[in-house]
Amino acid sequence: METIVSTDLRKAADYLRAGEVIAIPTETVYGLAANALDPQAVEKIFRLKGRPFSDPLIVHVADVERVPPLVSALPLWAEKLMNLFWPGPLTIVLPKSEQVPDLTTGGLPTVALRCPKHPLTQALLESLPFPLAAPSANPFGRVSPTTPAHVLEYFEGQIPFILDGGPCETGIESTILGEENGRLVIYRPGAITKETLEEVLDTKIGYRLYTKSQPQAPGQFPKHYAPSKPLLYGWQDPPLEPHASIVLFEDETDESEHPYVHTLSPSGTLEEAAQRLYQVLHACEKDPTEYILFQQVPQEGLGLALHDRLRRAHHPSVFTIGHSNHPWELFLDLLRYYEIGAILDLRRKPTSAIAPHFSQAILQKALTKEGILYDWQPVPNRVLFSLEKLMARAPRVALLCAEADPTKCHRYKESDELTEKGFAVFHIYPNYTLRLHKAELSLPFEE
Repeated sequence: METIVSTDLRKAADYLRAGEVIAIPTETVYGLAANALDPQAVEKIFRLKGRPFSDPLIVHVADVERVPPLVSALPLWAEKLMNLFWPGPLTIVLPKSEQVPDLTTGGLPTVALRCPKHPLTQALLESLPFPLAAPSANPFGRVSPTTPAHVLEYFEGQIPFILDGGPCETGIESTILGEENGRLVIYRPGAITKETLEEVLDTKIGYRLYTKSQPQAPGQFPKHYAPSKPLLYGWQDPPLEPHASIVLFEDETDESEHPYVHTLSPSGTLEEAAQRLYQVLHACEKDPTEYILFQQVPQEGLGLALHDRLRRAHHPSVFTIGHSNHPWELFLDLLRYYEIGAILDLRRKPTSAIAPHFSQAILQKALTKEGILYDWQPVPNRVLFSLEKLMARAPRVALLCAEADPTKCHRYKESDELTEKGFAVFHIYPNYTLRLHKAELSLPFEE
């Protein structure tokens, strides 16, 4: 199948009327669009994306006047927001009418509605007698597309048409808002902030962002928006690792120091950061690097939406560090350098003959003084349980072991097993190098 990239609205409408799936631009990201009222067309979207059928789709409409046939109730708060923010990056979840297929809403009794701002898609929706279901035009869980080129990389030869609207203006998905038990809740933060909505409605709004089972709105799965290589988010000062793509919020370093440093917002504004987020992640995917180290973004206003996307893109990860050849000051400096917040000690005995200053009582006291959490787990089949407890309290956890011969330490076996379980495991070396663990190359290590 040839994938046509064009601004031809008539051709786009013809494909949609024929029950096809095409890509369309919005002010946020590109979407995979089909007739929202045609279950067969909607099913194609789910299959193309590999998206769970339980994950509801956003239904796009031309204007507020086209909402009533799709809902069984239209509360005053929702109508007020539609009139204020549509067209724009706000999705509103309302009780659905029988006209909307259950497949479109993931089996939920509600439908997520949005009126996109992009002029081409506005004109397209006005020309059609039906609304469009249009989740982001990427395989499920991957980085959202903000240009036609991104869509082509994902779906060339799989869809017949991409409506070319150029780069997306906003670059981050819409805010999703709904009502539960008489209280308004944000299911996904986006371009319109919680503070703005609270001011307009003169009411407090809560959050319900994550789910591990049936989502109540699109985009609630905890793992989402992720690139094809491990992304580690939340660094205060990302180390300039030679095997990593580095993403800084602002330009803080001479880029000549590292060939793959990316700046999220050269001007230092959250609006520019949102517009560039997915563009930067796509660029990191193309770098000849093993992983991505992403600096923490400001957690205020629009930054909360960026923080949300990056937390979902963050790959479960764990570090390892030995100390058989480490003086105490070097060991401590490595922990600071890699911003390690917790140590899980895997030694079978609480004392260390080869390094007495690493005996458990001394080590724990010294780590506490540094504000680093400590736990001891000598039983291999309990490591994952202890690790997950520490990961809930600290952003970066390191496995510690000490043996006269470091290649005999069972933390390397744990690295293989954790890799098989989906973790990205990184080894910290005394020469200030961080390497991604490859199970098939786990031994020997030069520590």
